[in-house]
Amino acid sequence: MKRIFVDYKKCLACKACETACAVEHHPGRDLFAALGDRKTQVNVRVLGIEHESFPLSCRHCDPADCLNACPSGAISRDPESGAVLLDAALCKACAMCAMVCPFDAISFKLTHRSAYNRDVAYKCDLCNERIKEGGTPACVAACHSGALVYAEYDATRTKRASKSLRTYLLGDEGLPPLLELFRELRRKEFARRQGGV
Repeated sequence: MKRIFVDYKKCLACKACETACAVEHHPGRDLFAALGDRKTQVNVRVLGIEHESFPLSCRHCDPADCLNACPSGAISRDPESGAVLLDAALCKACAMCAMVCPFDAISFKLTHRSAYNRDVAYKCDLCNERIKEGGTPACVAACHSGALVYAEYDATRTKRASKSLRTYLLGDEGLPPLLELFRELRRKEFARRQGGV
């Protein structure tokens, strides 16, 4: 089964993945409709830790702790794609799924998929409909730096693990051209804001 892999060293924190996710999960599927809409659902978040950034979303674990912890049956696994899906109509917002998720990938708010006009859990659905039509997840399609890759789980993991740690983290091609320069400038800007050099 295919999964999304993150090459965090390539992430530029441009948040194109967040924007693409918001548009994909908005009923209007339009950027201008998604902007300013409080119910807009963004399933991927770009976290910034000092001068590094990392796109965070559901890993669709197997076995999935959230699926096992959900008392209402709102979380299930698609047998075809292997994606862990959340049905907002069945969600009781008990937060059991969020408590057991090791990746902090489940959030709560009133979304367009909320059935009873209240906060519900929401998370990455791996753009399941797009995948079934032969496409890739919206965040992967929007990523310009190659930080997000949609590939076969076992093959990619085995291939990366059999090489050096650098190859495992960055992939075969390593860092894109001029990315080290960009990262150095970002480090200096971070240090300047913190009162350093």
